[in-house]
Amino acid sequence: MTNQTLAHQFRIRALLWRAVFLLVALTAVGVQAQTPATTQQALNAFDKTTQDYVRMHRRLESEIGSIALGTPVDEINRRIGELAAAIRAERADARQGDLFTPNVAHVLRARISDALFEHRYSADDVRAMGSVDGVDYARVRLEVNGTFPWRLATAMLPCLIDVLPPLPPELQYRIVGDDLVLIDIHASLIVDILPHAIVDLTARTWHR
Repeated sequence: MTNQTLAHQFRIRALLWRAVFLLVALTAVGVQAQTPATTQQALNAFDKTTQDYVRMHRRLESEIGSIALGTPVDEINRRIGELAAAIRAERADARQGDLFTPNVAHVLRARISDALFEHRYSADDVRAMGSVDGVDYARVRLEVNGTFPWRLATAMLPCLIDVLPPLPPELQYRIVGDDLVLIDIHASLIVDILPHAIVDLTARTWHR
C-alpha cells in the first residue's frame, strides 16, 4: 500500500469522525431544546410578549375609544381602522417571528402535532375542515401588520385551543391553510404568523 493511499484513507477516517462528532453535537442540542425547562422558558417569553402587545393595544384603544354595544356600523369601522393604523405606526418594524420566536415555534408545532395525533386528525383533515369554498389557498398571502380577512376565520379545533398558550381577550389564534395566525380581533390585524404549523407534523400512523 502506497503512502498516497494511506494518506487518503486517513483523510476519509478523519472526515467520518468529524461527521459523527457533528451528529452527536446536533442531537445533544435537539434534546436540550426539548427539555421541560426550555419549553417553559419559551412559553414564559411568549406570554410576556403577548402581554406587552396588549398593554400597547389597550393604551391606543383608550385614546381612540372602544366599541360598545349599539355603536353605529360606520363608527365601528372608523375605530377599527384608526386602531389598526395606530398599531401599525407603533409596530412599524414588526416582523414575522417577533412573537412566534424560533423557540416558541418549536414548542407550538410539537404541541399541535401531538394534539392532532392524539385525536386522530391528519394535516389534511385540518386543511379540509378549515377550507372555505371559493378560496384558492395557494394564492392567499398573509403578512404581519396586514388586515386579517375574516372570511378565512374558520373555527379552531378544541384540541388545538387546549394545547396552545392562553391569550388575552384582544387576541385569537386561527389556522389558515398550514399556518397558525395570531390576530388582534379589535383591530382586525395580523400580529404574527407561524408558518407550516401543521405541515408534515402529523405524518405518524395510527389504526383507525
